[in-house]
Amino acid sequence: MGELSKIIILALVVTGSASSYAGTMTAEIDRMQSSLDEPFNMNVTVQGSLDGELIEPESKDFEFNRTGTSTNISVVNGTITKERQYSYQVRALKEGRLTIPSLKARVDEEDLQTTPFQVEVKGGVAEPSREDVKSNTKLIFVERELPKKTMYQGEVIISKIRLLTRAQLTGATPSRDAAPDWRLIGTEGQKNSEVVRDGARWNVIEMSEGLIPLKVGKIKAPSFGISATWIQPSARKQRNPQNIFDMLRNGNLSMGEEVSKKLFSDVIEVEVKPLPNPRPAEFSDIVGAFTLTSNISKRKIGAGETATVTLEIKGQGALDHMKDVVLTIVGARVYADKPVLTEKIEVGAGLVSTKILKFAVVPNAQGTVDLGSVKLASFNTFTESYETMTVNLGALEVGVPSLTPTGTGAVSSNPAVPAAGSTEASATASATPNAASPVAVPNTPLVPRVVTDQPEVVRPWFLGPVALAIEILLVAGLFGGLILRRGLRRLKSSAPSVKKKTAKQWQGLITELAAGDRLIFDRAVAQLKEILSANSKDPLAMTSRDLILSAEAMKFEPVQVEVLRRLLKELDRLAYSDASNQSLESSSLADLTALLTYCQSRGI
Repeated sequence: MGELSKIIILALVVTGSASSYAGTMTAEIDRMQSSLDEPFNMNVTVQGSLDGELIEPESKDFEFNRTGTSTNISVVNGTITKERQYSYQVRALKEGRLTIPSLKARVDEEDLQTTPFQVEVKGGVAEPSREDVKSNTKLIFVERELPKKTMYQGEVIISKIRLLTRAQLTGATPSRDAAPDWRLIGTEGQKNSEVVRDGARWNVIEMSEGLIPLKVGKIKAPSFGISATWIQPSARKQRNPQNIFDMLRNGNLSMGEEVSKKLFSDVIEVEVKPLPNPRPAEFSDIVGAFTLTSNISKRKIGAGETATVTLEIKGQGALDHMKDVVLTIVGARVYADKPVLTEKIEVGAGLVSTKILKFAVVPNAQGTVDLGSVKLASFNTFTESYETMTVNLGALEVGVPSLTPTGTGAVSSNPAVPAAGSTEASATASATPNAASPVAVPNTPLVPRVVTDQPEVVRPWFLGPVALAIEILLVAGLFGGLILRRGLRRLKSSAPSVKKKTAKQWQGLITELAAGDRLIFDRAVAQLKEILSANSKDPLAMTSRDLILSAEAMKFEPVQVEVLRRLLKELDRLAYSDASNQSLESSSLADLTALLTYCQSRGI
């Protein structure tokens, strides 16, 4: 249709003077004339820092299918420019002079949108519109079923998604879009069946999905998308069955053509109610039906030893927003381990979640330590009431340190208690015959000492065989240490500077972090953890608490320790969130940049 024409719509946000731009959006299409059976391409370019995602328009005249996304970052004279491009395949759903609506985005904290523009669409073989979804003229559609349309904030509901088709299906792939008002929990597996509706037989592919509303009020359940490919029967006249070329004209023997399209379920509006007031003091942001159990690794330990307290919360509902449990025990130090959360959607039970919390308890002194009790409150959506879960941890008996066997006797770790069988023990027992403890019997040598008439030669203690051996070992160790120290100094002087190399790498990471790329963010976090775990054999095995203790040991300023604590909390949130909620917070980028800059300034 000749040389393709282009149209570019530019939205600019001006801040300050006319030459200062906060961000730009550019929309570009490869033609201004199209047909129903001929899709066209559209590219959208965003320059600046994009908050969230590009908001695609809702249109009954066009179908937008995103085909790709790319990001370009450039640094010129210290100025970082980020450009993100989105590619779409656009298909018209009816004839006429149609308007492509604006695309919206928030760039550099400003709301931008492109200017609507018009496209001339000619006739052709068009696919049925979404309004024909439930009619018998439709060959394939997607539907979502909700168990109820009124629920509480944080409540888990299990939705059924069905793909119904009367055509020859050649491919189908679920495509879940981001839903900021919901948490989506996907499941594996599907069920295939057949149903009869309005006198027509449909093939059904059924899946399940967990939905958790995060916002109160009337909101829309997310539309479920499926990218499907099927054989669309041709609308042409009947072909000559004797002409094999006529039958193969469309590449198959089914007298039709292959069609690919992204299908969506209808939008369903639901009402989300807030949790009732007043809320118990022990309420831990747990919504669902749960039980709380506890376990102690051992009830009797020696001074300086550790006992492990394990709490398990299990039931129907979600635990990803549960508040942290702080275990405080009088007379002992408590160290919390990283919690472990597992989730699984089970038939008939919905979302079954289990969260395991472990605490290391180190008593300060001997005696009985009362571990106290733990109380957690949850809102049970089945009974629509608050319930309190309580476990009594009992007590811990702390005795003397364990005795370590050596040789024929036992050496006590308490210096006030002499070892059994020693001369001091015998003397003490003999001197106190009326004591409650039994009197020790003196040891009788099995081989009597030989007495001679020759005078005994008395040597100084430092010339004895044992003393001489110890003196020789000390002198050899002293010379060996001097030689080893000199070798290490030479090796250190010849090795490259680790601090300079690390500082150079960090300078590059700090510059790249401003772009907000997730891969650069993860690499910078790994670099920070490696520095903080310099004294650990395995940096990956260090918990958040270990990293904070390491920062305090490296004499980090209290402000920087608090920034690190906040960053580690955000990393835990990303680790336990699903794929649709993996976006980086701008505050996390600022915290990580501040820590890298602080470490670089100290030359760590």
